[in-house]
Amino acid sequence: MAKEFKEKIITINFRKVFEKPATKRATSALFALKKAVRKETKKENIKISNQVNEEIWQNGLFKSLRKITVKLVSDKEIIRVLMPTEKFEVKEEKEKKTIKEKLEEKKETITKK
Repeated sequence: MAKEFKEKIITINFRKVFEKPATKRATSALFALKKAVRKETKKENIKISNQVNEEIWQNGLFKSLRKITVKLVSDKEIIRVLMPTEKFEVKEEKEKKTIKEKLEEKKETITKK
């Protein structure tokens, strides 16, 4: 199993993307990116940031990048793919109350009045 991590920077080579037809290069670069991240982290749930997507598509459909350096951030079961300069803060979850707890709180506020 892969070693647990919070942040990791990797470089992905898109050499195999250029074996595809020119009309499918940028889309296959995204698939290659996800495949490399899956191989690195052994997790299936991957979210690609908007900046990474724009970087891949900046030259259009036909002229894809040769390489890209990205930062992987582990957020619970989700792996987020970011540019190395991007910052991502993990949000803390709020406590979820059950319906019974909410009803008890309402009763307490009514009785106090």
